[in-house]
Amino acid sequence: MGHQTFKKLPTLIIPGLIIIAMAVTWYLVWGLGFGESKAFIAKQMLGSWKALVAWPVLIVAITAFAPWRFILWLIYRPIPQLTGDDLPEVTVVIPAYNEGARVSSSIQTVLASDYPEHLLRVIIVDDGSTDDTLKHIQAAVKGNPRVTVMSLGRNQGKRAALYAGFLRVKTPFVITVDSDTELPPGSIRAILAPLVGNLAVGAVAGRIEVRNRHDNALTRMLAVRYRYGFNYTRAYQSKLSSVFVCPGAFTAYRMSAIQDGLKDWRYQQFLGKQCTNGDDHALSNLILSKGLATKYQSSAVALTHVPNTYKKLSLMYLRWARSNVRESLRYMGFCHLLLGHPKRWLAVLDAALRFVQIPLRIWLILLGFVVIAVNPLVLLKSIAVAMLFSLFPALVFLKTERSLDAIYAILYGVFSLLTLQWIYPLAAVTVRQSKWLTR
Repeated sequence: MGHQTFKKLPTLIIPGLIIIAMAVTWYLVWGLGFGESKAFIAKQMLGSWKALVAWPVLIVAITAFAPWRFILWLIYRPIPQLTGDDLPEVTVVIPAYNEGARVSSSIQTVLASDYPEHLLRVIIVDDGSTDDTLKHIQAAVKGNPRVTVMSLGRNQGKRAALYAGFLRVKTPFVITVDSDTELPPGSIRAILAPLVGNLAVGAVAGRIEVRNRHDNALTRMLAVRYRYGFNYTRAYQSKLSSVFVCPGAFTAYRMSAIQDGLKDWRYQQFLGKQCTNGDDHALSNLILSKGLATKYQSSAVALTHVPNTYKKLSLMYLRWARSNVRESLRYMGFCHLLLGHPKRWLAVLDAALRFVQIPLRIWLILLGFVVIAVNPLVLLKSIAVAMLFSLFPALVFLKTERSLDAIYAILYGVFSLLTLQWIYPLAAVTVRQSKWLTR
């Protein structure tokens, strides 16, 4: 479908459609035909008459924050791009492992950035690749004096590769770019804008778009989901100065904000086992724990390759879920220190509500099997609910792109309900595992 399908649709109509969709969804889900199912689930979960009160209260507590998120999202705007004398020195670190020819595109787009050559340095770390990745790196670099190429000799993991690169950084700012990620020319200028001149900001997340969007239906669904995760979730979090996960694919850091914590981050342990995944979430936590802000810059675009098969997708989600469980626990351990910072109490509340949903989601999937066994029609109702709630991500997508691809948000809602609900239960019981799961 063409991106201009709804080009003439007035932008101001979108917020109105979103509000209407939210109201209709709320009415249909909680007002029609679900009373018996809600009561049954509540009784099973909490085991007493108190469930009839406690369960609705819990749902209201979780969803009551939605209007605040919605308002913050509506008022979000990116910081204007840097020009002229405002441009600082910056280093881009690219870790690579068995990426093959694809790494060349990543390197070339960074070097072709609309950024003064004398201010831009690049460090590429080959993490002991066993294929021809290092040859492709060397061919792409062609002896460019701005580029440093490192090889770890043996595979040690992405965190180790990033750490080796960070130790070589001499500039006040550093940007991480994944080896399968391409940058449009103006992205480096854009991502540095919230950092320059604002010492309260420690990191800025870029906007990750799906590079292989048109591979198949799965990648189209992920393209819509990524748009929602960045242009909605990280946009409203940015207004609270607390983007909880600044993605490794494209994030800018103030070196002074991370330098003294890099060794602990590199050798981080959880329940007695060293952490090798979740490096980006852990770095975000490092910055937030210092009371510094993490921001989102929607104008700083990066194109990344996403899984195009169910197996690869589920492994990626399992890796993300494990780090989310671990880092959410860590955040809850220091978040009380942030309550005195402006707007942070709202961010802490948002994080607490998200944290509560982790055990709730685990319990609901286990309970769901019981409920469906007793009343199979609940599955059909659940699918209807998933489709209704997916209207909001679809409308968020339409706000930024007038395309019929918005329908994939609804398809993703059903797909997630039917095929991905096992991720968090498994992540919770295997949270100590740190396998990368992608290669």
